[in-house]
Amino acid sequence: MNNIERKAFWDALCSIRDNTPEHIQELLDSRKIPEYLCRFRAVSENSLMHLQENKLYYSSANYYDDPFDTFIHVDYAQINRCYAILSDMVNSDAPSSLNDLFPPEFIIGISAEQLQYSLKEHPLNLSSLPDRIKEIRTIIQKNLFTICFCEDELSETLWMKYADNYKGFLLVYDVRDENTFLCGKEEKCKNCRSLMEKPSIYPIYYTEDAYDATRFALACMILGEKGIPAQIIEHVQKLVIWEAERISIIKKKCHEYDKEWRMIRPTMMPDRTCIKMKPRKIILGLRMPEYERMLVISAAKTAGISNIEELFINDSDNLSSRSVQVRS
Repeated sequence: MNNIERKAFWDALCSIRDNTPEHIQELLDSRKIPEYLCRFRAVSENSLMHLQENKLYYSSANYYDDPFDTFIHVDYAQINRCYAILSDMVNSDAPSSLNDLFPPEFIIGISAEQLQYSLKEHPLNLSSLPDRIKEIRTIIQKNLFTICFCEDELSETLWMKYADNYKGFLLVYDVRDENTFLCGKEEKCKNCRSLMEKPSIYPIYYTEDAYDATRFALACMILGEKGIPAQIIEHVQKLVIWEAERISIIKKKCHEYDKEWRMIRPTMMPDRTCIKMKPRKIILGLRMPEYERMLVISAAKTAGISNIEELFINDSDNLSSRSVQVRS
């Protein structure tokens, strides 16, 4: 999926404002999921254990290497300008004038009448806004969990960066095959959160333009306040639909070589959970030490993965992979 196609998906995501089945289907139809998605791993006690159990653990954004990953960009100047005008008008007897000034919604999407009532009863303390936004950024990065994949199993850059300089291994998944997903197929799965919350897989969009999450940030502030009227809370909750997806699948163009896709966990919470998926195959790094090679092969066999390959440099001096003969 090239970045033009990723931009088309991004535009579709930014246009959606509800959870109606037809709009969700339109969004999903705008994806062009590749035949396989890959996940690079270094060899470690945890990665071997996850391999043999066919488990993929979600990671929170605050552990990613990019500090701008899942980052809320806020236009403070816009907030201050609008709030200064609104503060002068808040006691007006003609709230319709607010609609004339900000048709048809203010930054946070609340009608003039609702906004006027809210500001009278719960005036915002803008002096604390920068600190509150930083706090909200931290909370979201700690509570929004995803699993990262890529498209290219033979990427030299990714083998160096994410597979311990070719000493690790690669898991290859066919995410279009329902048999890849193992959650819910055992008796113990009935009460598992991963079964009840179906994640979605989305392509990352790469751009130098930051996504303006001002509305999302203000909505999070409102939802964290006490005493806010129920009708405003309900409105704000509708407003933040799809915002978590938007802030977590946009990255700067310097990361474009990743060709990344993300599986996003539906619920924002601090607990780290996992999903069970069986790889179509596994590829061993060309610099993997022999003893680690045996450990990875053993873990793959335990997981029921029979298709094991190894990376090598072919006669054209390019990366390629070939089957590994594994003893029963």
